Formats: sequence, C-alpha cells, structure tokens
Amino acid sequence: MKFRLTKLELTCKRSIEVLPFDDINYFYGEMGAGKSTIARLIDYCLGSKQLVMTPALQSEFVTVALELEVGGKGLRIERARESLQALVSWDDQQIIVPVRDAKGSVIPDAEVEVLSDLVFYINGQKPPRVRKSQLNENSALERLSLRDLLWYCYLDQDSMDSSFFILDRDADTFKRLKSRNVLRAILGVHQEKVAELDQRLEEIRRERLGYLGSARVLEGSLEEAKFSSLDEIDQRAEVVNERVQQLELQIKTIREEKEVLVGHVTDSLRNKARQVATELETVETTIEELTDTNSDDKRHLNEILALSTKVRRLQSARAVLNDVEFVTCPRCTLALPTRSQDECSVCGQITESDSSNETNGEATQADIVSRMSEIKEMMDAQTVQLRRLRRRREDLKAVKQSVDLELVQASKQYDSAYLAEAISAEKQRAGFVEELKYLQKMRFLPLRVNDLKKRSDSLAAEESKTRRELNDARSAAEQDLSNLQTLKKLFLDCLLRAKIPGFEADDIVEMSPPWFLPEVLGASGEMATTSFSTLGSGGKKNLFKCCFALAVHRLSAKLGTLLPTVLIIDSPMKNISERENREQFEAFHQMLYQLTEDELKDTQIILIDKEFCPPGEDISVSVNSRHMRVGSRDEPPLISYYGVH
Repeated sequence: MKFRLTKLELTCKRSIEVLPFDDINYFYGEMGAGKSTIARLIDYCLGSKQLVMTPALQSEFVTVALELEVGGKGLRIERARESLQALVSWDDQQIIVPVRDAKGSVIPDAEVEVLSDLVFYINGQKPPRVRKSQLNENSALERLSLRDLLWYCYLDQDSMDSSFFILDRDADTFKRLKSRNVLRAILGVHQEKVAELDQRLEEIRRERLGYLGSARVLEGSLEEAKFSSLDEIDQRAEVVNERVQQLELQIKTIREEKEVLVGHVTDSLRNKARQVATELETVETTIEELTDTNSDDKRHLNEILALSTKVRRLQSARAVLNDVEFVTCPRCTLALPTRSQDECSVCGQITESDSSNETNGEATQADIVSRMSEIKEMMDAQTVQLRRLRRRREDLKAVKQSVDLELVQASKQYDSAYLAEAISAEKQRAGFVEELKYLQKMRFLPLRVNDLKKRSDSLAAEESKTRRELNDARSAAEQDLSNLQTLKKLFLDCLLRAKIPGFEADDIVEMSPPWFLPEVLGASGEMATTSFSTLGSGGKKNLFKCCFALAVHRLSAKLGTLLPTVLIIDSPMKNISERENREQFEAFHQMLYQLTEDELKDTQIILIDKEFCPPGEDISVSVNSRHMRVGSRDEPPLISYYGVH
C-alpha cells in the first residue's frame, strides 16, 4: 500500500509544532526531548487507543494532525486529546470517524465503520478478510485492519526487546493469530482466489445456518402444538369443523323450541307495552300543549288588567283637568289665543262633550271586564283538563311498569331455561372456531419447514463443494513456498549485513507454517537454534526484530502487498552502546541506508535513537535529521518552549 507521511502538526497551548517528513527521517538526542512521542503521536493519529501522556503532553497537548498520502491521495487525520474519534479530510470531503470501536457505517453504501476502513476505502481497496481461527474452518471471517498491518510498520520502544511482533507463544492469542494472518497475507497465502472462496464459503454457511435455525424454531413450535405433519393438522381441522356444525345445529334447535314455548306470552306483552307507550306519549304531548296555552292566557289576562288600569287613570285625569281654564301655555307660559267653546284652549282641537267622554269610558271598561271573564273561564277549564290528563299519565306509567315487569319475568323464565344450554353451546362453538383459525395458520408451518430444509440441504451441497475448492486453493498456496523462502533469505541477509554476533552466512532460517516464528539454525557444531526468545542480550533482540521487519518490507516491496510503505523504528540501539558496539551501530544504519537506495526506495523510514549515524560516503541518500535537547533554543525538544527558561 502506497503510504507516505508528509507532516505532523502538534497543537499545544502556546504553539503549533510542525514536523515535515522526508524519505528518511532521523530524530535523536537527549532523554525527555520528545523523540519517542513523535512516533506515538503518529500511531495515535492512525488509530491507537491510547497515547502515553508524558509530563510535557499532560501539561501542553491539545490536538494533533497527521498529513499523509495514501494511494496518491492527500489525507489529513486530526485527533484531539483523549478523543475516540478523528476528523478526516481528503479531496473535498470531511467526516468524523471512530478510531477503533465501530458504531455503524459512516459513508453510505460503503463498508466504512472505523478509521482503518476509511484508509482502505480512500486507497480504493477493501480490507482483507481472514478466518478468526486457523484451526476451525467454520470460524467466522473478520477483517484484517490497518492496525494489524502497522505491527510490522511501527517498532515501538516499549516492546522492542520484549515481544516479537506478537508472534510469541506468551502473547495474547487473538493478537497472535492476527499477526500471523498479516504474514500469511504478505506471503500470498491469502491470495485473491483463496480470499474469494473464503468469503463465499462464509456467506453460504451463514445463509445455510439461518435457514436451518429457522426450520428448527418452526419445528419447535409444531412440537409444542403436538403436531408432526400437515396430515395431522388437516385431520384435527376436519374433526373440529364437524363439531362446529353440530353445535350450530344444536343452537338452532334450542332457539326454535324457545319461540314455541314463550313466543305467544312475550308477543302479547310487547303489544300491550307498545299500546301503553303510544297513549302515554299522546297524553304527555297534550299536557305540554295545554300548559303552554294556559301560560299564554295568563299573560293575556295580565295585559288586559294593565289596560283597564290605564283607562281608569285617563278618566281620572280628564275629570281633574276638565274645569281648568288655561290663560297661558303650560309649557312656554305664553298667552294663549282666543278659542271657540268647542276648541281646546291649549291645542285648538275640537273636543267632545263631557257626557260623550263619560259614555266611551264606561263602554271600554265594560268590554275589559267581559274579556277578562271569558279568559278566566277558559283557564279554569284548562286547569281541570290538565288535572285529568296528569292523573291519566300516572295511571299509564303504572300500567307500563307492570307490563315491563311481566315482560322481564317472562324473559328471565326463558333465559333460565335457554342460557344454561344455549350459551354453553355458543361458548363451545366459539372455542372450536378459534381453533380452526389457529389450525389454518399452523398449516403454513410444515410447508415452511420443508421449504427451509430443502434450501438448507441445497446450500449444504454448495458449501461442501466450495469448501473442497477452498481447501485445494489453500493447499496450493501453502505448497508455494517461494515467497517464504525469499523472506528467509532476506532475513538472514539483514542479520549478516547488520553484523550481529553469532550469525553466519551458512546458517539456516526456519519459519514453519502456520506459526511463522523465525529460528536460525547453526550449520556447524551441534546445530544450535537461535530465536527471539533464546537471545540473551536485549540489544541482540532489538536488532533481530529490526532485521525481520526490514526483511518483511523488502519482500512486500518485491510483491507489492498491502503492507503500508512506512517503517518507524523507535530506538534500534536500545540496550546497545554506540561506542562499545560501534560495528553493529554503523553496520545496521548503513544497511538501512543502502536498502533505501534500492529495494526500499519507495519505503519511508523514521528512525528514533540516542545518537545519529550519518550515511557513508558511498551512499547517496539524503537524511532529514533533527537533534533534540531539553531546554535548548537552538536544538529544541518536540514542544519548543517546554523546559526553556
């Protein structure tokens, strides 16, 4: 995988520290200057769960951003302090993605759930898939992540002399299997055909188990219902249907008997009740109408009484004012004109004589008295009629109540005889009807079970065929040991060129599958075996591990595998004195420089150590080196102002 770091941008509280990267980058200097922190920050941006928080980082660190190129595309990964997510930008796109723990796809229609998936996606690849267990061919497939590949790209200081790429027998089983899978992928064991067959086998197996599981669940439901076949369900449905028909006939017979026994009694009572209800309704309507008429007559009588009062007052006023002689106007006090005897002295109108006025008043009063007498007679007659109607209404209510009671008693006599038998039959019928509905639904289950089993059997045959093809392809890949032989030669070549004591040109390197743990057999003497675990010197372990990493990268460069083209080595000279072991110190670095001229020319190297070893005069590579000292302004530490007074 084309993988190149271009810049690390560390944002602190008082500054932004920018570290550009070249083909070969060498950071060296004093302890505590932040050299190892550079590698840890790169690893943090690439998805490490935690960052070792040195005192400087605890005090000043805010966020970090790594700019790199993946497959020729520019990529920026920014991650804040103690954050489980990263802000990733490329081209014109920008998303927030979890660094490790997946929470669903972050890009529609793409299998991108975590940062590792996104790097493969940007590079135009899908993460390789391998079986979780190398011993169980039915184990589930899982993705080989970028984090797994980085085990061979970042040799950290802490595990340099304590763990050999997590291949050690004491390592975590899950991680050890993942580390082997990385080597298998690089060696070509998981070639394209094997991967395709592996994926296809997993899909067939998952689908077959799904069908089989569904069939077993449905069979369990049938067993609980005590049915084993479709015929049993149909036989039971036939029995239940016959019982329903018998109960319906029984209910019909009971109803017919009821109509014969109590029909005439209830019919006569119902007719009588209807007649009484009709008459009662007529009486109540008449009472309402008479009540309204009586109210109107009473209001009319009161109006006539008021009119009689007004007439009497008018006569009294005329009698008082009749003999008054007005000289001036009672309104404006002006003198009145002379009038004739028949004219009113005030208004000038012709007035009747006193005798005619008196006659008119008496006639009016007589009419009023006569009308009032007529109204009172009508009201008295209405009152008498209302009393009769109200008595009749009470009588009708009593009759209706009596008839209703008789009807209820007759119905109770019927219910006591009918309900005991008919309702029991109705309940039985309802239960059998529900059972029929249930049996209709159950008919689907045996058919579905048979269909699921047929599909499962069909997939089982296909699964068996695919497994044979996979085993054949895997065997062919295992038998092709050319890549493994090349890796052995490259590893021994690195050991010899690094001039590590105890290794000779005629030694034999063994890396037996599926463990791939390298062992060097001496060609002379008693054939002593040297491995990472048997090396007594911590310094030898460092160089042994570094040489294997270089051999893996050399093989990957030859084959063009998915291993990222970057190698970070933090303190290759850990436990080694540059003065006491000068030959190994120079030999390792010169070998590294020579490889970057040729085989690893496309691989980016980042070295971190105490001392700087420049390339020899015969080597034309350019090294971007930085000397780092605590508290120095000229050769500052990672956080330039930290510790500077």
